[in-house]
Amino acid sequence: MKKLLVTLLLLPAATTSFAQKLGPLTIEKIMRDPKWIGVSPSGIDWADDSKKVYFKWSEDASGDAELYAVNPADNKARKVTLAEERDLSTDNGDWNKQHTRKIFSKDGDLFLFDVKAGKTTRLTNTAARETEPVFINDETKVVYREDNNLFTISLKTGELVQLTNFVREATDGQSKKQPNEQEQWLKKQQLELFDIIKEKAKEDKDDSTRNALLKPEKLKEIVTGDKRVSEVKISPDGRFITYRLTKRADGVKNAIVPNYVTASGFTEDIPNRSKVGRASSTSQTFVYDTQRGTYYPIITADIPGIKDLPDYLKDYPEELKERQKQNADRPVTIDGVLWNESGSNAVVIISSQDNKDCWIMSLDPLTGKLRLLDRQRDEAWIGGPGIDNPGRAGFIDATHFYYQSEASGYSHIYVVDVESGTKKQLTSGKWEVQTLQLSKDKKIFYFTANIDHPGITHFYSIPVSGGTPVKITGMKGGNEVTLSPDEKWLAIRYSYSN
Repeated sequence: MKKLLVTLLLLPAATTSFAQKLGPLTIEKIMRDPKWIGVSPSGIDWADDSKKVYFKWSEDASGDAELYAVNPADNKARKVTLAEERDLSTDNGDWNKQHTRKIFSKDGDLFLFDVKAGKTTRLTNTAARETEPVFINDETKVVYREDNNLFTISLKTGELVQLTNFVREATDGQSKKQPNEQEQWLKKQQLELFDIIKEKAKEDKDDSTRNALLKPEKLKEIVTGDKRVSEVKISPDGRFITYRLTKRADGVKNAIVPNYVTASGFTEDIPNRSKVGRASSTSQTFVYDTQRGTYYPIITADIPGIKDLPDYLKDYPEELKERQKQNADRPVTIDGVLWNESGSNAVVIISSQDNKDCWIMSLDPLTGKLRLLDRQRDEAWIGGPGIDNPGRAGFIDATHFYYQSEASGYSHIYVVDVESGTKKQLTSGKWEVQTLQLSKDKKIFYFTANIDHPGITHFYSIPVSGGTPVKITGMKGGNEVTLSPDEKWLAIRYSYSN
């Protein structure tokens, strides 16, 4: 693997001179803008064709950071023009299996990039915002999100189809006010007494039946009520759609911070989060089966340990007694639904609202039932590198799922067979896996870890079947690595202490 080093070296002489002028530390000097030290590159990202690496940087540390580019062939940094920056891709897209095409959203429209042709095709140009595009089925279709609904567009024919129809209230008659008992009796009597009303009712019924047969099948409404829709995702085969409904806690007020220095000359309010200790929102995740036209919740009541209480309650006997009496399920959040390539297996990552537990569970999308694969519990706070992060987990193949766990006290890589439940720990030791990604061919893990020293990080690789990690970087210090899309180059932001 070739390596590209992107660094910014500060001039020692200039730094020393500046330090001598500072003299004794004061509040004014401590609080000054840290740009006098120098500005490190940030926002490092590769071009989709792996021919350039982009980063934000302020060359003279006096102004705002600007976008620069480096070509691995000559290793020279140059400032990116506004025209070039406007045409750049984004890193929020989805690659096809062969990694030859990428679908992405930019400024609310969809674009398709072809690596071989080096060409970007605009798919939409609308006032609406199309986001979160992904390939599905045989990669001839793209699913994207517009507002809270999913749509699919055919890359062959351009056919556009709406897949979901989230509504606050039903408009198909479900929510129509029903007549009371007196009104029902009166209507029945009128039908019995007047033939003209009876005939009119029959005609209306016949017309309604005929019109219903003439109309195309209506897209099923998914009623959300007063809940907020989020995390709307589709399975790779296009059959199942999962979504989260969140209910805001009642009576929660956000804090307001006054801003006295304003352009208007008047004191303005800065919206802020609510106070610590406030009631939390609650959420529930659902599955919508497009084939059966039904939707149902993912069942969390049977999660192992869902009623377990945190140990700290032992210090508060009265509260512990009350909670034990209630015997309520703890509120949980399904952080992500992850599918294998074919859509035959799904795994969900679930975290408890009290931050004590993280569960990894197999999902049966036909029923919404869950089966435990792994449970992590921490009486202090569940967390750490890669823990309960759907971005650091996924399928290696149809049945093997990788994730990170702190079961040993340190964050390491694990693989579980979702069908048999067999688990295997791939890395171990008194160090932590800080970043993790699977190679394109799904044969190798790339990760950052502090194996040599708690404060020294290097980039490593390891086969998905396990083995000895292979160190890729060699400079002693902090190595923050961004791997190129073709996996031939590394952009390394390197830091070290004098």
